[in-house]
Amino acid sequence: MKTHYYLISSLALMIFGEILTIYSEVHASKLPGHPIDTPMMFLKPIVLISIAGVSLIFAYWLGYQGTGNIWVVTVVSLTLLLILEPIVIYVMLKELPGRGATIGFLLGAAGLISTVAL
Repeated sequence: MKTHYYLISSLALMIFGEILTIYSEVHASKLPGHPIDTPMMFLKPIVLISIAGVSLIFAYWLGYQGTGNIWVVTVVSLTLLLILEPIVIYVMLKELPGRGATIGFLLGAAGLISTVAL
């Protein structure tokens, strides 16, 4: 029973952490101006990615405690990133990937699936 709580908590923290990480990265990439002139504009993305990092550390810890296998936790994290990143980017920017990015995404997904399946 304890294992199930660890796994559910790990998954929830991992989803939260991955979304927050992607959001802070995309937010920082769209900041205007020059960082040397206004370094405080990076304060929000730095705080957000710090919270995301703490969430991901606890997600990995709980996931390892629940499964006993770090590779399972790593594959879940990579899969979530592969699924969530396009969704978060589209929600934030309303941009669709170009041809090259789409092919790269599909090849990455195929690589991840082959890693898990083989």
